[in-house]
Amino acid sequence: MSKVSFKYWIKAARPKTLLVSIAPVVMSVAFASIYLKINWLPAAICLIFAVMSQVLSNFANDYADGIKGADDQRLGPQRMVASGLISPQKMLRGIIVWGILTFMLGCTLLYWGGWILLPFGIVILLSAFAYSAGPFPLSRHALGDVAVVLFYGIAPVIFTFFIQTGFVNWQILVIGIAIGLVANNLLIVNNYRDAEQDEANGKKTTVTVFGKRFMRNVFYLNPIIAIALIYLIFKNLMILAYFIPFLAYSILISARFSKAKGMEFNKLIGLSSMESIIFAITIIIEILCLKI
Repeated sequence: MSKVSFKYWIKAARPKTLLVSIAPVVMSVAFASIYLKINWLPAAICLIFAVMSQVLSNFANDYADGIKGADDQRLGPQRMVASGLISPQKMLRGIIVWGILTFMLGCTLLYWGGWILLPFGIVILLSAFAYSAGPFPLSRHALGDVAVVLFYGIAPVIFTFFIQTGFVNWQILVIGIAIGLVANNLLIVNNYRDAEQDEANGKKTTVTVFGKRFMRNVFYLNPIIAIALIYLIFKNLMILAYFIPFLAYSILISARFSKAKGMEFNKLIGLSSMESIIFAITIIIEILCLKI
């Protein structure tokens, strides 16, 4: 593989979005540390598996939209298949190879979590592909937001926690929902930017179904709801003080989101992705302070 070709594969992986995979895992590990000493090897594997799963989903999205012509008049970042920089055949082979590697890595977690993880891991990998491709693409039937909350929030948080502790409680479920809502803001940015093109292509998203005004309000409220959910767990008003930097960042992003037009939304992709990691870091700081 030439350096030029490698560069295109990196672009197809969409590195600016990968923070939404890192955030739930590191936050889950921090929460697990309340109960026991962390085993760092499976924690690292969970992190790599989460990132690889998102890259797989990004490859599948690039492939599916490319062959359907959904990216022909794209406002967002350049797509590799639609632009002809990576052929559909090469991308499909890449998806298969990357999917096998991701599955093999995930199987190593069975050593710590047991065979009960296997069917869930298979569902996660299949969903990474089914998000954009297959007979019923989730992203084309207004189910993308549900998928994000589930697979970039609830699933990685719960499974990382379970692998560390061997159990699951209601608090970790709430934490998964909270980080999933924050991660969903990244999808809202993408769908908001592409609303007209998606509607023309017959692609249903929450933006095309519920309208821009409604989803703009959801974008504003997601961080606030996430903070409220974390408060339900700790039930300590001091917890809210830790969220001041995160809330300030979210307000800044919301202000830029409300004024953005066309390709200006592309600048918000990385900024919205950063929102997830700032939320996770806030939780980690809270947990460390509570343990002192």
